[in-house]
Amino acid sequence: MSTAPTADRSGQPERSEDSGRSTSPSAPAGAPSSASPPPSRPGGEEENVVLRDTSRRTGAARDAGVNDFPELRGVRVGIHETYDRVVFDFDEGTPRFVAEYVDTLHQDGSGDVIPLKGDQDLKISFLRSVPATDFDDGGRSTPVIRELRLVSYFEGETLFGVGVDPEGDGPAGFRVTTGKNKIILDVAHRAAG
Repeated sequence: MSTAPTADRSGQPERSEDSGRSTSPSAPAGAPSSASPPPSRPGGEEENVVLRDTSRRTGAARDAGVNDFPELRGVRVGIHETYDRVVFDFDEGTPRFVAEYVDTLHQDGSGDVIPLKGDQDLKISFLRSVPATDFDDGGRSTPVIRELRLVSYFEGETLFGVGVDPEGDGPAGFRVTTGKNKIILDVAHRAAG
């Protein structure tokens, strides 16, 4: 897969390569396989990748024991030709997760409404995980991922909000994959509908 510019903890662009594997045994019909990189055109450029809305996508833990709480160490954002990527880096293994679009994002515990920049709110919850004590979401954004925010850590669940503003009407398609000690969220530049 081609490398994509990402932002490090200081917000400065960096280059990284993240491959992922599907965390769900069956992807929606017609969805691109996340087990292999998207096809490339001559010259190494990616073809248009259409990511379908896989709302309520769930995944099992990888390399994390039942009693383990993988620590979320950092988050990176990168821009690809047809989608943007958010990489959540954990210290050891990956936790279970749930990713879905919601009409309104609420903070766990208090129930407070959390407004995000962008037309749609995508939430991703990491179950049985904990953010590092010095974790900083850093205000990273792209033209499509308008805001990325650590919303709450409550009763063993770490909740992130992703404000999405794709081209066109409706929610952008997304996919979630895992790599070694990381969970990868790809959000399409265009609305799925």
